[in-house]
Amino acid sequence: MEGYVCYRADHPTGRARGGAVVLAKQDLAHYHLHTVTSSDTQLAAIMVETPLGEILVAAAYLPPNIPWNRAEFDSLADSRGTALHEALTPCSAQVLATGRPTHFPYNRQSTPSCIDFFIFKGIPNSVLSVREEYDLSSDHLPLLTTINTAAQRIPKKRRLVLPGSNIQRFKAELNSLINLNTQILSVEDVDAAVQTLLDQVHAAAANAAPAHIYSAPTSQRPRTFSPILEGLLALKKRLRREYVRTQDPTIDRIYRRIANRVRKELIISKRNATDTMLEEATADESSKFALWKLSSRYKRQAAPKFPVRLPDDTWARSPMDRAEAFACNLEERFKPFETASHARIQRVAQILEAPLQIHTQSQMQCEKLCQNCLPWTLTNIQSGSIICPVGLKQQIGCILC
Repeated sequence: MEGYVCYRADHPTGRARGGAVVLAKQDLAHYHLHTVTSSDTQLAAIMVETPLGEILVAAAYLPPNIPWNRAEFDSLADSRGTALHEALTPCSAQVLATGRPTHFPYNRQSTPSCIDFFIFKGIPNSVLSVREEYDLSSDHLPLLTTINTAAQRIPKKRRLVLPGSNIQRFKAELNSLINLNTQILSVEDVDAAVQTLLDQVHAAAANAAPAHIYSAPTSQRPRTFSPILEGLLALKKRLRREYVRTQDPTIDRIYRRIANRVRKELIISKRNATDTMLEEATADESSKFALWKLSSRYKRQAAPKFPVRLPDDTWARSPMDRAEAFACNLEERFKPFETASHARIQRVAQILEAPLQIHTQSQMQCEKLCQNCLPWTLTNIQSGSIICPVGLKQQIGCILC
């Protein structure tokens, strides 16, 4: 994901199962702690700097088919709830959850359970909030927690010279701004002179910067949808929440229909937005987007591959089989010219099958004449005379004629 740092703890088998991941923005002041990738536990942890102090953020996954043992936790019993309570009590940690089930099995005979929750310690309850997300069409309801405090941001690096800057203009601006007759009498004068020099360098770099600077679109740009699409999205969320609560199959069918309608409306909205951007495209840099990227949104429809049956009543599996089937079909459809006589057909076949005659009789006679006359022509040329290709070609032409 662009703009984020990913810390993964994959399953040691390398298959698409289990695993944990922590995503952190690049401008957040944080550092990686450790990663656990065993067959029964996957854990990724980072430390984030906040005004409340350093907060450890970790994501852990424990498969349900592997029992917990005492080597991994302290004072655990066989029951999962009791084991979790006894593990959190000595360290004064707490559980943060909504109090409602987060896993709804597809099997209606199974009981919904709460398998997604947060564990926190040392953070005031007043700055924490948790809620459920109903956007994903899955048997899990993801939980979203918010810590109401400002995280420490890493200051962005200030670039002095941007790409495309005029270096000669930067030098000229800097020479005109710098004053070499500054009087320095104290320490404060030194600090003021240094700050003035830095400001002059930045001012010269700003004047030498290019006029048009491309600004990449941010992911937080507000999206504008039509009123119909906004109503469908709200209805989809409400139906999803109602189905999770009641498990009614009728609501599930209505939810799927609304989801398909939302998908089609999104495709239409994206197509209309692309058409509008193409109509507003200009030849200069004011469009703020590349035309080839915009045109790549129009995908060419794939040509359908129809099944082809071979003469032996089997289906063609490869391009060679398809070519053989079409060749047999053309051979059956197109017949020789029936009005031509049998002798003419044999004559044409004989001419086509005859080998190519490279040297004809006239060519052989011409080559023999050139061999006899060319030395005589060259011997009549006096020594020291200039021979040009055009004159030599004319002499050979006269001999052949």
